[in-house]
Amino acid sequence: MYLKSIVLRDWKAYTVGNFDFPAPEVHRNIILIGAQNGFGKTSLFEAIVLGLFGQSGLPLVARSPFSSDDKQRLATSYRAFLEKAIHRGAVDAGRTSCSVKLCFVDDGEEIEIQRIWYFTDKGALRPGDEEVRIYEGTTKRVVGPTAADDGEDLEWYRDFIARRFLPYYLAAFFLFDGEQVSAFAEREMAAQVRSGIEGLLGIPVLKELAQDLRAYARVRKGEVNNVSDRTIDRIELDLDNLNFQLGKRKERVAELEPEHASLKEQREKLQRELASFGAGSQAQFQEQFERLNRLGRELDDGKSRLETLLAQDIALALSGRGLREQLKKSLQGEIMRDKWQVGRQQGDANLTKYLTNVRASLDDVRPDLADDQKEAVVAIASEAWDTLWNPPPSNISESIVHTYLNEMDKLKVVEQLDQLDELGAPAVVELLDSISANDEAYNKLQHEITRTESIAPHVDKKKSDLAAVNGRIQEVDQELGALKREVSVYEADIVKKNTELSKLSGAWDQAKPSLRRASRALKVATMVDSIVSQAVPSQISAVAKAMTQAHHSMAHKKDMVDRIDIDDDCQVRLLNKEGVDLRNYDLSAGEKQIFTQALISAVASVSQRAFPMVIDTPLGRLDVAHRKGVLRHLVQRGHQVILLSTNTEVVGEYLEEIEQNVQKKYLISFERVGDTGESSVREGYFAGQEARK
Repeated sequence: MYLKSIVLRDWKAYTVGNFDFPAPEVHRNIILIGAQNGFGKTSLFEAIVLGLFGQSGLPLVARSPFSSDDKQRLATSYRAFLEKAIHRGAVDAGRTSCSVKLCFVDDGEEIEIQRIWYFTDKGALRPGDEEVRIYEGTTKRVVGPTAADDGEDLEWYRDFIARRFLPYYLAAFFLFDGEQVSAFAEREMAAQVRSGIEGLLGIPVLKELAQDLRAYARVRKGEVNNVSDRTIDRIELDLDNLNFQLGKRKERVAELEPEHASLKEQREKLQRELASFGAGSQAQFQEQFERLNRLGRELDDGKSRLETLLAQDIALALSGRGLREQLKKSLQGEIMRDKWQVGRQQGDANLTKYLTNVRASLDDVRPDLADDQKEAVVAIASEAWDTLWNPPPSNISESIVHTYLNEMDKLKVVEQLDQLDELGAPAVVELLDSISANDEAYNKLQHEITRTESIAPHVDKKKSDLAAVNGRIQEVDQELGALKREVSVYEADIVKKNTELSKLSGAWDQAKPSLRRASRALKVATMVDSIVSQAVPSQISAVAKAMTQAHHSMAHKKDMVDRIDIDDDCQVRLLNKEGVDLRNYDLSAGEKQIFTQALISAVASVSQRAFPMVIDTPLGRLDVAHRKGVLRHLVQRGHQVILLSTNTEVVGEYLEEIEQNVQKKYLISFERVGDTGESSVREGYFAGQEARK
């Protein structure tokens, strides 16, 4: 599928705007549209998004991608946006509508979508003043709802577009603004991955379904006037309060994240300024402090490990295996001697009684025995008794040396000696060498930092500013962390309350039809919650694999990240060939944005949608090192890619990188006419950037 043409009428600064695109070819899939900032580039992007998705597409142009909001606020924002979208001169001239027409080609068949918005004479958009027209084939066959279809027409068209083109919840992975990607890159990687996979699986629709089902259940229960259950009312009140508190936390997170991104930009700027003091400053002043902190931690860790070894009988470990074996044999012999002596003492205590019984038994022997014969038998029995204990066993000690230990203590010592066989001098020597090396490196780095400070007259001021920024970043990090933990707690409480509400409502299942429908709606909503919680892990492996491939094609440090690993909780590890997680080291803003670009590409790939990709400000805040990698990756995508570039992005060496892959170029111009402006379109590109066709 590819986008064949775009026609704008009275849309923002365009009175009329026409774009025609050829079918993508092998290795030629790029459409390049250039415009200076403020000339109508973003207006074109907004027209494509809203022309396709209407109100559902507003989060892509009015807020950061992947965001959500309640329906009422979304509708209000959509109306306000559109009332500013109609060309200023149109209403004055009596034209009270604006439109976007998009023509696609899918498997050789054309399909056209036209969305028209109607306004009052004063430029106000009224509810229901939106029309969608869809035509298929060369005969312009009309596609639309029939009289048998239930629901609103716009809902029918939204479902049709989702099936035939792209569902709105996947749109953020095909239609996006590079500037918004930069802001999204500052979010936690786990949050990014979860948002991406949820979009891939259509989970936003499921969450909306669960919300609608619970609203439906509430309405149905309200229809039964004679039903009053204080427990359910209390739970619903608790749910309202929890949702209110959750909303407040999310709003605060939304307020802090832009400040967080800005602070990080300030920190990067200060770090670059510190690095500009020349080679004498080691060219990486801030990095020196990070290395110093890392060495300090490693030194403390080594000393802690050494103290642990010293506290765990290292002297015994270093005494040698022979001496330990001798001690162990001696202790085991003493244990056996103790047992032998105890047994003998117990036996001797019963010897007299035994011999008395033997002597008495001899009186019953017939014929009678003489007294000397009886004494002889008793003597023989006594000698036989003595053979039970003599000679003593060969494995006992001749004497007890360790009289201060009882049998249990000796057994513990033997067990400890067995464990010490695994601990030897080489391990301790290696640890001591490591501590010594870290200590030497730590002292050397301290001297380097002192020398750097002495040759940089302004470094103290920069350090102070950097410390202040780092301090504020730490405060924001702590607050964001606390807020996100609270969000998790509130979300868990809401799930718990919803489950409890569903169970209680089930008790009413036999009451009345309205209550039964409410109960079933709540049960389905709870089931949807369960599906949502289990759905994300099913796609993690495919997304991680696709992200790894995309990351390799975009990142300039290709020897660093060997693979991207994601667990069932969406926690991310960027592993090198040795299996070390590179997230343990600070990633640059460019590296974070490459991660986000890789996620977007992965979700688009795993979705198996052949939909065109439209990117406004494609290189965004990417640093120079990553720009060519992103462009090369877009060329490899195969499907149509439309880039809306400023005169500082896809130009010069970056244009040369993809020139052979560009099918067509457009340039948007702008001319001010009175109080309004006029955007116009022509084939071509920025001056000096059209040498090769």
